[in-house]
Amino acid sequence: MRAIVLAGGEGTRMRPLTWRTPKPLVPLLNRPLLDQLLLHLRGHGFDQITLALTHRAEAVQRSFGSGERLGLSLDYAYEDTPLGSGGAIAMIAGAHTASAWDETFLVCNGDIVTDLDLTGMLEAHRAGAAELSISLYEVEDPSPFGVADLDGEGRIRRFVEKPPRELAPSKSINSGFWLFEPSLLADMDATRFNRVEDELFPNVCAQGRPVYGYAHAGTWADVGNPAALLRVNLDLARATTADGVLLGDDVTLHANATVEGPAVIGDGARIAEGATVTGSVLWDGVTVGAGATVRGSTLASGVVIGAGAEVLDSVIAHEAVVAPGARIASASIEPAATTAGATS
Repeated sequence: MRAIVLAGGEGTRMRPLTWRTPKPLVPLLNRPLLDQLLLHLRGHGFDQITLALTHRAEAVQRSFGSGERLGLSLDYAYEDTPLGSGGAIAMIAGAHTASAWDETFLVCNGDIVTDLDLTGMLEAHRAGAAELSISLYEVEDPSPFGVADLDGEGRIRRFVEKPPRELAPSKSINSGFWLFEPSLLADMDATRFNRVEDELFPNVCAQGRPVYGYAHAGTWADVGNPAALLRVNLDLARATTADGVLLGDDVTLHANATVEGPAVIGDGARIAEGATVTGSVLWDGVTVGAGATVRGSTLASGVVIGAGAEVLDSVIAHEAVVAPGARIASASIEPAATTAGATS
């Protein structure tokens, strides 16, 4: 079965980590973030996948190639100018293409971590003769999201985009997985920027066409910024290891160093004598000097933390250097920066 993964965003909310690493390749448990999603799709029978990308993200194609590593058939669609979710879907599958898609297909955002039962969603889509099915996830505060107004049968009457919390019609949000019937392609435009959330979804609901929600109550996270990336890494480390600590290959961990879970340590990291790392994610090749402390932080590839330094609740991008004895708290450090003294 076919799927489109929307992975062409600039990753601006993930900066400074995405200045040198495209968002789909930022590490989740020491593997590219997109690995997790693609393997999940494969597990539910979606094995022909098109990645919708911008030309800036050609590194993603170099990383995933034809998909053979993951047991998938991958191809790539590049946008010369940003088209939004609606434009990208129409460009890839629409009637103007040489071979318009004529079967049910899945579309999803590329920065979602979930255990959504896509097999069950597809079965419900077919059983209800839906033209469009949208995954829904219940959250305490729906105000940052598109919120579904549902009837008693699970049919979506309308979406309210980012309503005030007290005015939201429900707590069920659009959680980024959509099953399309090819008939919807006639309503989509590949020639301009447009978002299905703003145009297609409201229009087909207003027309009374069969649009259904599929509720999901398991794992779901939108990995849109460094704080979310850290949180999901640590949650998964707790869930998948006995002590909450995941060590990559060729990690040098001094006998007198301490790594307290949850923590994820990337390949080739070096943690020196007396250093402490806790509640943090270290990418590949990070060095933590003797007696240094790293807590609640993300350190990107090649970062060097000097001896005796203290890094708290911070995001430090690629190959930045924190000087010996420095104290960094609640900071965002750009790639290759050198930081000395107190920063907060």
